[in-house]
Amino acid sequence: MKNIKQLNIELKNHLEETAEQLVKDLVQIIDDKKVDDIEDRTKAEIRAFYFEYQYDYLDITAWATDKSGNSITNPVLLPTQRKQGIGEEDKWSALLPEKIWKEASDFQEKYEDEDDFDDFWDEYNEEKYKLFEDWFCECWKKASGQTGYRKDAYFSIHDTYFKTDLNTLQTINDDEIAERYTS
Repeated sequence: MKNIKQLNIELKNHLEETAEQLVKDLVQIIDDKKVDDIEDRTKAEIRAFYFEYQYDYLDITAWATDKSGNSITNPVLLPTQRKQGIGEEDKWSALLPEKIWKEASDFQEKYEDEDDFDDFWDEYNEEKYKLFEDWFCECWKKASGQTGYRKDAYFSIHDTYFKTDLNTLQTINDDEIAERYTS
């Protein structure tokens, strides 16, 4: 079961290779060059950026909101350019490389009836999401440092109550975020 740990090493390498593109995309979002307004709004109306990722494939979606919490831009899938891994099918478009996805699925299928499977699987996933979230936060830190961005920004799994405040790297919930804009 130790070969599952190798997948996180491969993921870390993939994320490192993708970091430059994500930072570039984040800078363009912050500078209002990568977002399409839903209505005729100005950059000054942006109150916060939201970045949510899909649990299974690690795809990141970004959009901006106004002071009422209404989305004022169309969602953007990040990173905008993705490197296709060796042997990946043309239709594979997830941020998580297909090879890692397939090997993790095969591992789960092969060992899920073993007594210690749950411990290995939980440890694997915990490390995977920590690697991913740390990577995103580091890319955000670089992008916001390059642009001097100081407005609110939040990062989370898609449709969750808790988010990471990208300015403080502290956990915040939807109610606390709403309070910021009504006070």
